[in-house]
Amino acid sequence: MNHALLTELQRQAAYPSVSLLLNTKPGSSTASADRVALTQLADDAARRLVGDVSEDTRRAVVDSLRELIEASAHEPTTRSVAVFASPSYSAVVRLGEPVRDRVVIDHTFATRNLVADAQRTAMFRVLTVSDRVSRLYLGDRTRLAEERNDRWPMQRGGNQTQQGWSRTVLAAMTDEASSHPVPIVVAGTQRVAQDIVNAPGLDTVGVVKGNHDRTGWVELHTKAWPLISDWLRSGDNQAVNRLEAARSSRLYADGIDEVWGLANDGRVELLVVERSYEYPARLNDGHLVAAADIETPDVIDDAVDELIELVLQRGGRAVIVDDDVLAETDRVAAVLRY
Repeated sequence: MNHALLTELQRQAAYPSVSLLLNTKPGSSTASADRVALTQLADDAARRLVGDVSEDTRRAVVDSLRELIEASAHEPTTRSVAVFASPSYSAVVRLGEPVRDRVVIDHTFATRNLVADAQRTAMFRVLTVSDRVSRLYLGDRTRLAEERNDRWPMQRGGNQTQQGWSRTVLAAMTDEASSHPVPIVVAGTQRVAQDIVNAPGLDTVGVVKGNHDRTGWVELHTKAWPLISDWLRSGDNQAVNRLEAARSSRLYADGIDEVWGLANDGRVELLVVERSYEYPARLNDGHLVAAADIETPDVIDDAVDELIELVLQRGGRAVIVDDDVLAETDRVAAVLRY
C-alpha cells in the first residue's frame, strides 16, 4: 500500500463514495470467480443507490466501478482488492492482507484495510551520517531508494563545527519527518548518530553501527530491515503500552462514542482499533447510535472507518491490532493529546 495514494484517497469527500472490498486469489490476472464476485458487489451498490441519488449520478458511479473492474482484470492480483468510485474520483488498490467482502457507501471511501496494509508495508527511512556526509533513503520490505534533491545528500561545511553539523542534519531530518512521519534507522558511528537517535519527535527504531558513506543500498537494506521487522512485531505491544501509560496519566479514552467526540475535537494522538471491529451507526446530536439497517442512506456504514480517517486528518496516528487485544476496552481506545 502506497502512503501517498492512501493520503489521496482519504482526501476525497463526495457522496456517494462507493468502496468495493473483496478477497482475491493471487495470480497474474483476476480469477473469473473473483471477477464475477466484484461485478456482483457493483450490482449491489447500484441497487442501494436507487432513489438515494439522482439517476445520472448513480449511473456514472456504477459505470465507473464496472469500468475499473474490467480495466484491472488483466493486472496481477494479491490477497484482496479495493475498488473505489465517486462522482469525481476512482481507483483500484491491491492489498496484501485479507478483507471482509463488502460494499460501503458513504461520504468518504472505506480505507481501514488500507491503513492496516500500510502498516504491514512498513515504509521507513535510513539516514546515514558521518563526520562529513549525510544521506537519506526511503525503503520498504524489498528495497531502498536514495533521496537526491536540493537538500540530500548533505555535505558538511568547511568551517562548520561538529555540533553545528549535527544540528544541521537533525533540522533536515526533523523537517522530513514532519511532512511524512515514518520509522527511521540511523546508520553511523555512535558519536555522530547519538544526537539523531536521542532527538525528540523522531521515531528512531535502531542504529546500524559504522561508517556508511559508501555502503550500497542493498547492504544497507540488509542491515536495516531486521530492525524494522522487530519494530513491526512489537507494534501491538507498543500501542497497548502507550494506552496503559495514557490511562495512568488520564490521557486515555475508550468506547466508540467517547473517542468519536474527542477525535472531532482534534484531541486524539493515537487511535488503536481491533482489526475486525465495525460499527454501523447514525449521528444523533453529535453522538453515535448503533444502527442495524445498514443500507439506509442516513446510516454510516462503518463509524470505525470514519473514525480512523478523522484521526489521521487531524494529524494523529492509527494502529490496527489483532482481535481481542482490546477485549476489555470496547475494541477501540485512544491516547489523547490533552
